[in-house]
Amino acid sequence: MNKELNLWDQPDTKWLPFRSARNIARTYCLEYREEWDLLVKEELRDKRPLPENIPANPEKVYRHVGWQGWKDWLIHPDQLKIYTPFYEAREFVRSMRFKTKKQWQVYINQANPVHLKYKLCIPSKPGLEYKDKSWKNWTDWFGTNIEFKDFRTTRKFIRSLNFTTFNDWESYCNGRSQKLGQKAENIYAYPDIAYKNKGWESWSDWLGIDLLFSRRRETGNYLPEGAEGCRCKGLDPDCIVCDGKGYF
Repeated sequence: MNKELNLWDQPDTKWLPFRSARNIARTYCLEYREEWDLLVKEELRDKRPLPENIPANPEKVYRHVGWQGWKDWLIHPDQLKIYTPFYEAREFVRSMRFKTKKQWQVYINQANPVHLKYKLCIPSKPGLEYKDKSWKNWTDWFGTNIEFKDFRTTRKFIRSLNFTTFNDWESYCNGRSQKLGQKAENIYAYPDIAYKNKGWESWSDWLGIDLLFSRRRETGNYLPEGAEGCRCKGLDPDCIVCDGKGYF
């Protein structure tokens, strides 16, 4: 008696049914079509060969019986990562001051890379993840051709912008500042990383918050009428007292 085929059954061929094949494909812990192509060619030395009953071109074999794209084929939904947008990720990487791809690989393969503390999700293979999302090359990713200034020169310029809160700084880095527009390319978005052990003290020092507040106290233009200054001085965007404004 013939069993009735449904959407997830593969017709009478040498290939495994779609779901079974996909379950096996996901065990290889790949993320991208390019990696799959290397697996098919047996060029991934740390991966076992693909079983003969799984097609090298699943997008064609299973196109009418379950195929939903390469991410679905290679990654279980529970393990799918939502990566930080390209430009934001690149700003962080440039602040790390990497010079070579080898340095990057050592860093990204650590158990707890630094970017996790900043709630960023950065791919280990940015050239594949951002292939159609502004990726150029490793030189651009690291910013090695950009002439970044030294700590004191950059801090002097940042202080001249008269930021009053950390939120002002974030808006500037993200291009959301109505007054200042987009941050210059040769200014690190994460100076606390870029200038660690090279002059960095604190956000208050970097932005000149204490100096600015002192000048405002002298001129009587310290806070909006009726407001009180917050202990965080506007340097904590998650402050439950002032919501990052610096006063309440």
